[in-house]
Amino acid sequence: MLTNQLDPNDTEYYVYSDREWCEIQKNEYIHVLDIPYPRYNVWHCEKCGRITLFDDSYNLVKVYKPEE
Repeated sequence: MLTNQLDPNDTEYYVYSDREWCEIQKNEYIHVLDIPYPRYNVWHCEKCGRITLFDDSYNLVKVYKPEE
């Protein structure tokens, strides 16, 4: 079972596409509060290595399982 209730935690990652990050960097100065949340929430299971993607409403999008 994955959880992001602890803060900080080693489960949830903030990942931006290159296009999203370029849009953010268009401003000369970026204040941390001005950085929007990414389009997807990415969670990593330290036990099995699976990567789980959720949309910005936490609806499951896809699960990636590592190859053996």
